[in-house]
Amino acid sequence: MTRTATAYPTRRSRQPARKRKQKKLWQLWVALGIAIIILALLALVGYPYVKKWAYPLEYEDYIVQYSEENDLDPYLVCGVIHTESHFDVDAKSRVGAIGLMQIMPETGEWIAKKMPLENYSEEKLKDPETNIKMGCWYLKYLLDKFDGDLTLVLAGYNAGPNRVAQWLDDEKYSEDGKLTNIPYQETEDYVKKVQNAREVYKSYYTLE
Repeated sequence: MTRTATAYPTRRSRQPARKRKQKKLWQLWVALGIAIIILALLALVGYPYVKKWAYPLEYEDYIVQYSEENDLDPYLVCGVIHTESHFDVDAKSRVGAIGLMQIMPETGEWIAKKMPLENYSEEKLKDPETNIKMGCWYLKYLLDKFDGDLTLVLAGYNAGPNRVAQWLDDEKYSEDGKLTNIPYQETEDYVKKVQNAREVYKSYYTLE
C-alpha cells in the first residue's frame, strides 16, 4: 500500500510570502514618508493658499463700501457671506434664498421698500453689489433692533427677527431679556459658524 505524501510548507516555499510582506511594509513606509513631506511643504508654503481657498474673499470693494455706510464690521459681513453662500454669486437655497447673502425674495422686497431701492426686482438679488448692499442694510437693521447683541442679530438673520423676538418673550429660552437657549439647532450652529468665520477673515485679510 503506497502512502500519499503530505505536502508540508518548506523554508523555501515560505520565502515568497515573507518577501511580499516585506515589500508591502516597505511601500507603506514610502507612502508615509511622502505624506510627511507633503504636509511639511504644505505647512511651509501652501497652507495660506489652502486656507484662503477654504475662506475666499471676493467683491471686497462692495463689502468695505457698504459695511462703512452701515457702520458694520466688514469681517462680520464676510463671515455671513461665507456661511450663507461661500461667495457663490449664483447660490440659491432649497427654500429660495438668493445670492451671496442668501436673501429671501419676500425679505428682499421688504428691504427694497425700506431703503428704498428704485426699480427693484427679485432678479437684482443675483447682482453681487445689490445683494451685498441689501444684506448690509439688513444686518444694520437687526443690530439696531437687537441693541447690538450679535447673537440675536445672527439668529435673526437665520431664523427671522420675529421668531427671535418670540424666544426672548419665552422663559424657556431667555432670562432677563437675554437669550439663553436657541431652540433651533440649525440657528445655533449658524451663529457659531458666522462668528468663527468672522475671526478667520479677520486673521487672514486686511479690509480697509
